[in-house]
Amino acid sequence: MPTIARQISRITSFFALVFLVAPHLAAAEDNSSLRLLDRAWPDVASRRVSEIGRGVGVVFSPDLSVADNCRFYESLGFACFQDADWETILDDVHRHNVLYPERRIFTLILETHGTNGNGLKLQTSYDPDASRSYISAGALQQRLEPEGIYYVIISACNSGRLLRPAIYNQLDPNNGDKLFLPATKGIVNASPDFVASRSAVMIITPESSHIETTLVGKIAELSPSARRALTDAAQSLGIIPPTEFAVSDMMTAMLTRDSHLQLSSGSYVDELSRAAASVDRSEQLFAKFIRYVNAVAAKQYPPAAKKKAVAAHKAPARKTTAPRH
Repeated sequence: MPTIARQISRITSFFALVFLVAPHLAAAEDNSSLRLLDRAWPDVASRRVSEIGRGVGVVFSPDLSVADNCRFYESLGFACFQDADWETILDDVHRHNVLYPERRIFTLILETHGTNGNGLKLQTSYDPDASRSYISAGALQQRLEPEGIYYVIISACNSGRLLRPAIYNQLDPNNGDKLFLPATKGIVNASPDFVASRSAVMIITPESSHIETTLVGKIAELSPSARRALTDAAQSLGIIPPTEFAVSDMMTAMLTRDSHLQLSSGSYVDELSRAAASVDRSEQLFAKFIRYVNAVAAKQYPPAAKKKAVAAHKAPARKTTAPRH
């Protein structure tokens, strides 16, 4: 189901030293959600909006995104990739880390379809003839390790099922799932002899399989300081400032270190889940995302000190707030 404005869609250098911690060592230590996340996405207090996503890339399925989405995430400091062809995405990740060493990414967040846990899917729409491709978990590890990607965080429906041994390296194109539509752009599998346990790439998923949720927001909902920071960041990158964005519950939960966030690595589930966050919960997380970006922007552009009224009859200026649509 594609993401639509303000409606819920059910889907889904200091930094280098932190990102390069060996995933195999991580498995031997406490694998609590925050520890896992801190390895993949260090909780560094950003003082500029353009530094929020530093060291992290995000992949969007085109039908779970909006027109300005990559410009929004790039303005936040992420590397952003959006296409219906996994081979194009993999090439773009390679190109980014080669051409922009000062902005290398070590972690990749996948905002894609999980296809009921039968394969990570990118597509432009649900039309059977639409551009569409799939990739296995093993293929992600095999193809991303040479690019210097050490952590893959999957934000997709029923992501835990993607790690089942039977389809870990080679997806089953004849699984009978009605969501597994024709792979018009192909299926990317790992080599038959690929051994996941030898890979330096750690795959992280939600602890329990469920339906992921994404909301669409307007830049106008952010504070004036945040809008200014985004505009400045976009202009410094030579891109047009965004006007809207799509953000998932999981992205917000990770960014804000939400106490309800539960992550896992190295385990899989068999059961298909229909569980999903409530509308109220998704709206709460959306508001939390807005507050987070606004708070970072306030450090970058502190509000000016209020001037004292020079006359008793002159009312102080009203504080303007970004509207919610």
